[in-house]
Amino acid sequence: MAGKKTTKPIDVSVVVCTLNEEKNIVPCLAALRAQRFSGKYEIILADGNSDDETVKRATPLVDRVVIEKVRSIASERQAGARVAKGKIIAFTDADSISPPDWVEKVWDTFEKNPSISMLYGPVFYSDVSAEEQKLSTLFMPRFLRLMSILRMHNPIGSNLAIRKEVFQKIGGFDTAYITCEDLDLGKRAQKHGRLHYAKDIHQFVSARRVKKWGYLKYVGFHLYNGVRYHLTGKASKKYEDVRE
Repeated sequence: MAGKKTTKPIDVSVVVCTLNEEKNIVPCLAALRAQRFSGKYEIILADGNSDDETVKRATPLVDRVVIEKVRSIASERQAGARVAKGKIIAFTDADSISPPDWVEKVWDTFEKNPSISMLYGPVFYSDVSAEEQKLSTLFMPRFLRLMSILRMHNPIGSNLAIRKEVFQKIGGFDTAYITCEDLDLGKRAQKHGRLHYAKDIHQFVSARRVKKWGYLKYVGFHLYNGVRYHLTGKASKKYEDVRE
């Protein structure tokens, strides 16, 4: 269990990125602390210099806190990964609720498939109606599967994991990216192994951005931005903060 004092090497480092997430961080970390994992894992909070009580509330539930003054998701993830001790580095966000076997599935997939350099899975909404949740569980896996077949992988930063040795070889995240930093990481990771879409490894995340933007804008933005990145290497330099 995370935080348990032992000489056993750490298998998985879970990096949780935060920025003014005092309303969401405790449920997120509680789910991570409750993981059913036979190995050893650590939880690292990578905080973007929050102004609220995010760090105060999170500190008792994590193994390490890293404060990153550059407020971008790529910089926060990079800062957390730099101090990771695990063989595998898994990433998720403060508005996520991890299934109790998430860490176990991530670890087992890498252990059983030495050729995999990085993996990612679908995300489903946790705070929507039953009908909307059903739509997300139907659409997301099919979309990600199709894009992987087309060799236009779309890793999602709130549900991805990479071998530490690969992360170090490629220099981690390119912090010049404001968006598509996860796609870029995956593209470079493929030079050192297989990029794997794991349909059975999922995360639950908040639909707060969808609720604010609307489905049409949300889907349109991410579809266009992702295809644009794959075709040109460029991505949007703006991404509105949504914390409610």
